[in-house]
Amino acid sequence: MSGQLVTHGTSGLVLSLDEEVANERIVTEIRRGRYEASELSMASRFVRQDDRVLELGAGVGFISAGVMRNVGPAYYAAVEADARLIPHIRQTHLRNGVEGVEVINAAFVTDPQVLEKGFVEFTLHREFWRSGIGQDQDGVTETVRVPAVDASAFIADKGITVLISDIEGAELELLRNLRKGGLQRIILELHPQRIGKAGVIEIFSGLCAEGFAYNVNLSEGSVVCFEVVGDAEADEAEMFTRFA
Repeated sequence: MSGQLVTHGTSGLVLSLDEEVANERIVTEIRRGRYEASELSMASRFVRQDDRVLELGAGVGFISAGVMRNVGPAYYAAVEADARLIPHIRQTHLRNGVEGVEVINAAFVTDPQVLEKGFVEFTLHREFWRSGIGQDQDGVTETVRVPAVDASAFIADKGITVLISDIEGAELELLRNLRKGGLQRIILELHPQRIGKAGVIEIFSGLCAEGFAYNVNLSEGSVVCFEVVGDAEADEAEMFTRFA
């Protein structure tokens, strides 16, 4: 396939790919418009122009390009641990006329021991969307060390108000120690095949305890939205979590 530009079937965004990180299955999903279409729709409705957005697991830049085009928030950081994808993110942004996104190659974590170590072991996959921390499956090419960055400190330093996360099962560890700071809204792709039902319950109950409520109107399947609410709404959200 070598270097290739592929137009997303529903959004019209042009995505950059190559044969090192993608195959025809991925290209077909993009051309048919199935690749992350609902995620982009959610993010575009959830993010506001005055928001400061942190996206973890930026892939080839589809969500960041779409949100910047559709909404244009005040600040956007697109973080991707897979160094192979960084040039594709930049090219995707360029091809769609998107400017001003801070693109970062790192693994944003919260575990004190990992931060002290300074890096994570990140497994690369032939299909970029299956790469991740601790992955062990057919199609893995190699495992590399990726610099670890303190997610909580970044959120505080940059005044982040919206977190978007699709990190292939690492979401549970991220949220366990995450200091939310000024976060107002979270869009999270859950991976129950990695974190189990208990992990999903832990995420819901933990966010609820910190004043975030599940937004049922925007959530869809494994992609869930949470937002900070007032005391009365928080009590209602806690009851929902308790009986879910």
